[in-house]
Amino acid sequence: MWRELIATGLYVGRFRYAPGTLGTLLGVPLVYLLVHEWWLTLLFVLILYWLAVWSAGYMVELTGEKDPEEVVVDEVVGYFVSYIFLEPTLKALVVGFVTFRLLDIVKPYPIGLLQRLPGGHGVVADDVAAGLVNALVLYFLLG
Repeated sequence: MWRELIATGLYVGRFRYAPGTLGTLLGVPLVYLLVHEWWLTLLFVLILYWLAVWSAGYMVELTGEKDPEEVVVDEVVGYFVSYIFLEPTLKALVVGFVTFRLLDIVKPYPIGLLQRLPGGHGVVADDVAAGLVNALVLYFLLG
């Protein structure tokens, strides 16, 4: 039950349309409230990554799918990673949301390759990589 609750972002991922976008939206207030110092952001990312892999791995086993659509905790982690180098101002939150969604949907090379990893790592790692690329994009655009 807990793993499913975490993996689906408090069941946000169960919404029929655009669950990944809704999962990223869930990350917006969390980033705003929790991201203040780079080391604190990194700590949250490490904790969230572990929770995401643990819960997403459970959902992979439960559904038999390689990347279940209802798992959105990976979007939350990736969005968090986007703010390692930058303070989450209103402008940064909006720009970061749009650029992260684009990177997550398009999955430019080599981000998409990370989906080949087994279990929960395959669900989460590509979003973390998209978040890292997004962090660089945001830094150069707004930093």
